[in-house]
Amino acid sequence: MKKKLTALVLTVATAMTVLYGCGGSSGGTEQPAAKGGETQATEAQPQKTEAAEAGDQKIGVLIFNYANDYISYVRKGLEAAAQTAGVEYLTVDGANDQAKQTEQVDTMIQKKVDGLCVALVESTAAETIIEKCRTADLPVVFVNKKPTAEVLNTYDKCWYVGCATQQPGEFQAEMMLEDWKADPTMDKNGDGKIQYVIIKGENGHENAEARIVGIHKVLEESGIEVEELDCQVAGWDASKAKDIMDTWLSKYGDDIEVILSNNDAMALGAIESLKAAGYFEGDKQIAVYGINAIQTGLEALEQGYLRGTIMTDMISEGTTTFQVMKNALDGVDCQTDIAYPYEAESKFFYIDTVKIRMDNIDTAWAMYQ
Repeated sequence: MKKKLTALVLTVATAMTVLYGCGGSSGGTEQPAAKGGETQATEAQPQKTEAAEAGDQKIGVLIFNYANDYISYVRKGLEAAAQTAGVEYLTVDGANDQAKQTEQVDTMIQKKVDGLCVALVESTAAETIIEKCRTADLPVVFVNKKPTAEVLNTYDKCWYVGCATQQPGEFQAEMMLEDWKADPTMDKNGDGKIQYVIIKGENGHENAEARIVGIHKVLEESGIEVEELDCQVAGWDASKAKDIMDTWLSKYGDDIEVILSNNDAMALGAIESLKAAGYFEGDKQIAVYGINAIQTGLEALEQGYLRGTIMTDMISEGTTTFQVMKNALDGVDCQTDIAYPYEAESKFFYIDTVKIRMDNIDTAWAMYQ
């Protein structure tokens, strides 16, 4: 199975060239795109290959926000895999509006799609969308924002694809502890205790909550004395994270020794605040850690602003989402031709995560080639 999926990913790399050439632009979970918006799928125009013309499978792809850097790569992987397989697809932008996305589900059903791949605006909307799909007898594969296992298990034709929810937080805390042990200067006040803050993505968001649990789990098991000075929600947004960091610097000043961010975008916002306050110059350093390995995050790592980030293979997240849907349409086992682990009880396909430092940053950059 691994060989087949590897072949698919390699084919996707070629097909992505086609996507870029017909109007797609980088845009994903949590960081606004640096370049212009999408054109090809805004009006839900079908995308076809010669194989699709002869076939009869058509899927709807619903994206919570085209302007999100992370999810744009998931989408490109999914759509390229659909092109390679000769499956017609219609893609729409939810523009971070759950009511709009729910209406888009109704529109897709009216257009007689055979299944839906959905990156939710709000994970709590999954129950409503599942009920619509059940009524229409359509399979649905959720990606990126995870519905609860209880909700997924209410329908036999739905699944979820995403990164292991707790692992990124665990890996992030592990990197912090590795650096703490290796670099005595991180203990700025010399009290032998790590004073840290957490920038959280979203209250109630399963990935955000799980990442916090992962951080606390590793720190509690480490035997190292820590103190969490604060944890604030920035909504995955860099500018909100900058504002939070400005406030923290006024309140805590140099008592903050480490910043743990639920994603790279918010980490970059905090870094802008820190740079304005004179950090990253001379001896005035501070450790910042992100998650997602987006391109701007990797650039920040190369420039010395980030100490580390966590990579989830966004392209494989997209190709796997498509493969699960294709398996459902073909009436075969959901795990057919998929190399990643599957947890049947929660209907969850786990995409691997990797710690990214300067010594293996090429691994992350390769994802964007």
